[in-house]
Amino acid sequence: GHSLSARREGIGAMSSGFPVGRVDAPRGSRSRSRKRRREKDGGHKDGSRRRRRDRGQDYPESQSSHPAPSASAPFYPPFGYMPPPGGHWSAGHMVPFQGNQLARNTDDGVDVKVSSKFLMRNDYCQTFVDTGLRPQNYIRDLDYSNRYSEYPKIQRLIKLKDDIIMKRASPGMSLKCDLRTFDLASLGTKFDVLLLDPPWEEYRDRVAGMYVPDEDLTTWSFEDLKQLKVGEAADAQAFCFLWCGESHLEHARDLIKRWGFRRVEDICWVKTNRQASLGETGRVKHPTLMYGETSILQRTKEHCIVGVKGTLKRSVDTHFLHANCDVDLIMEEEKAFGSTEKPKELYETIEHFCLGRRRLELFGRDRNLRDGWLTLGNGLTSHNWNKEAYLSWFEGDGTWPEVKDYKGGKLLGSIPEIDQLRPKSPVRPGRKRSRS
Repeated sequence: GHSLSARREGIGAMSSGFPVGRVDAPRGSRSRSRKRRREKDGGHKDGSRRRRRDRGQDYPESQSSHPAPSASAPFYPPFGYMPPPGGHWSAGHMVPFQGNQLARNTDDGVDVKVSSKFLMRNDYCQTFVDTGLRPQNYIRDLDYSNRYSEYPKIQRLIKLKDDIIMKRASPGMSLKCDLRTFDLASLGTKFDVLLLDPPWEEYRDRVAGMYVPDEDLTTWSFEDLKQLKVGEAADAQAFCFLWCGESHLEHARDLIKRWGFRRVEDICWVKTNRQASLGETGRVKHPTLMYGETSILQRTKEHCIVGVKGTLKRSVDTHFLHANCDVDLIMEEEKAFGSTEKPKELYETIEHFCLGRRRLELFGRDRNLRDGWLTLGNGLTSHNWNKEAYLSWFEGDGTWPEVKDYKGGKLLGSIPEIDQLRPKSPVRPGRKRSRS
């Protein structure tokens, strides 16, 4: 028999989840076990405290467990860094990790000791300062073909839409004309989509007056652009896409409003320079952009303002609009020095979400010719405009899958599988979702 107090301790131990044997064990045995553990740990009452203190001890560099790097030691650069000229890395290009410290030579020859705890492995901003290669170069899956490889539903959606767009696209047509005097109403139809890339003053200023092959950098003033009758060429429900570079955002917003559109989006093209040639020092040889006194930051993007005409609801007007199929960001390699060429991806974005087939591009050049589009501009070298044939391609109300070519109907059409796969707009509280 144990005493009453011991029994109470045992009951308390059972209720708290501890085994009763721990309470009933003789106290002397526990004291002897603690004493043996202290002797084993070198006199410390708690061996874990001693071990924690030892881990935090700052040993001299000669006693460090990390050996000093040698010239023959392999070097593993951080993920994402592009190799230097020659195709491979070596210890001379970057200083490898050295135990608790990192030594780095600065431009003035001073060695800087940086704690490994605060070492940034992928400092893309510093890479840009050192080499001129932009941070956006290292984002994965920039290529349009690989972008949705890990998203099978979206990949299937884009494939289905591209198949319909390709078969329903009318043959590309072009008309060489001077837009200052040309009457857009003479085309004989209204359009669902209008795309413009005017000759802004920025395009001329950023090359500092230098000659650029295959480019006409003769500018249009803001007052000249106001005179364009873009709104009159747009149907009752239509979209307008207006490229405005970097410094003409306010002008573009004013034009969109003046032409009868309401601004709804701003698509941004972030330019990469992954294919830029590097010099012997690992820096970009020839930067492709030049800036004047007004630039504060290095500009690596351009904007495209999106305007809508008429009343369009994403969850109701699904015969004309498929929202959320693409994003408002384009990341693509920048073009040659002084070029005003824009990414082809914008055409795909427009065709994916707007189901109207009548598409007009102004200020186009030969590089802008595309099936499904009518291109107008003074920089075209030839034209194949046929008004009668063009208007006949949009007669009637046929859509896919009833019509499987480009002859007939102003709308593309769709299939139930696309409606199931495409992202839906969220429904506001108290409203019922449309059946479509």
